[in-house]
Amino acid sequence: MAMPRETAVSIAHNVFLLLDGWVCTCVLAADEAARLLRSATH
Repeated sequence: MAMPRETAVSIAHNVFLLLDGWVCTCVLAADEAARLLRSATH
């Protein structure tokens, strides 16, 4: 039984938003870690 197109689009949109937020969080954490490492070495 196939799901309706609207449901599939909604699920895909929610997954994209979740992944986008996760990637953003990882990038911010890496940036903060790099900044701390730079300040610790100077």
